Amino acid sequence: MSNRREFIKKIGIGLSLLLSANFLSFKKAYGTYKPKVVIIGGGFGGASCLKYLSNFSENIDITMVEKKSKIQTCPFSNLVIGGAMEYSKIVFNPKNFMKQNIKFVNEFVNYINPKKKIINFNNNLFLEYDFLILSPGIGFKWEKIIGYNKDDIKKIPHCWDGNKNILEFIKKLKDLENNSKIIITAPDYPYRCPPAPYERASLIANFMKKEGKKFKIFILDSKDSFTKDKLFFSEWSLNYPNLIEWVSRKNGGLVESVDLKSKLVKTKTGLKFKGDFIHVIPEQRASDLISDSGLINQDWCEVNPIDFELIGHKDIFVLGDSINAWAMPKSAFSANSQAKILSANLINKILGKELINPVFLNTCYSFSSDNRAFSISSWYRLNSNKDRIVSLGTIESDINSSNLERIKESREAYGWYRTITKEIYG
Repeated sequence: MSNRREFIKKIGIGLSLLLSANFLSFKKAYGTYKPKVVIIGGGFGGASCLKYLSNFSENIDITMVEKKSKIQTCPFSNLVIGGAMEYSKIVFNPKNFMKQNIKFVNEFVNYINPKKKIINFNNNLFLEYDFLILSPGIGFKWEKIIGYNKDDIKKIPHCWDGNKNILEFIKKLKDLENNSKIIITAPDYPYRCPPAPYERASLIANFMKKEGKKFKIFILDSKDSFTKDKLFFSEWSLNYPNLIEWVSRKNGGLVESVDLKSKLVKTKTGLKFKGDFIHVIPEQRASDLISDSGLINQDWCEVNPIDFELIGHKDIFVLGDSINAWAMPKSAFSANSQAKILSANLINKILGKELINPVFLNTCYSFSSDNRAFSISSWYRLNSNKDRIVSLGTIESDINSSNLERIKESREAYGWYRTITKEIYG
């Protein structure tokens, strides 16, 4: 863990020095004109970019566009679902992190016109930009499972997009009776936060145990393995023996259809599961805003890994969950790490300076109960051709860690969350 902390520290120091060195260059390069930088999306990626670019708020005209009046973080939302954390702890007011000289637009973006460099809103208003940063999250593939569509999230929300329907999800969990069967469908890669479906299963089990109710959870998976699977299996065996059953793709876990009325789930191999609570996590793609604006015609954004400029669209940059980041997973930590590089190289790009060679870090914590956690950390750089992100190595929690070590990691996880949210949301 000390290696991870040193890596973060070095990135932070390097970025601060670079920003300080460039600060005086703006006046010389642009005179009185202030380049217009617009950031769409106030989640971890967009808010992190705002944090670092705000050092130039006297030299850049910065606008943050966020459609939600409150930011609800996806990290730690499973702890809220599991009753281990208050909902208010994962909700932030985006206006609170606005510094002087930074504009905030609380509107839904209807369309981006990359040729005219204009952002159109639903109310016929528009906003011009010189440089656009997109971090709008993810979109969903509703056609993958027969009988399941977008309207069904009103019955059982998927809680994968930072909306307050998480409260409805919790209410439905509380309404479950004794001896309930819970079915969770896990999507195929790639999707936001690879270990999250299994953490959610763990914390739902934790919640049901606290409620004193008997239950059984079935995870029907589109995959034959998943991130930190051995650690999860170990935790389930220890904390929830015979209460969580994982059904892999090769064993019939790939879901074909869902009937929410009869509460029946069928898999491709003909297996049938009837549940009192059916939780479908849809397969995912880039944000609807990106595809609806015609910026891409595939599932994910392809970017230049040096500065995150969207391939085929000059001066538009994308980071976070909507991009193909090669070896990097879609996570809040990844988005924060990418934001540091994007911000530094955007400043270099504006000034016509040499771009820095990126290095990245991602750490992903997972909880199996209120105070038991484990993690995986990976370091990244660019390949020799500088056209993709590759892994330098990974460190994972020991499967044989003691109870004390699991508790210690849970404290580290809470500490990380407090630190990063304070840093970017104030």
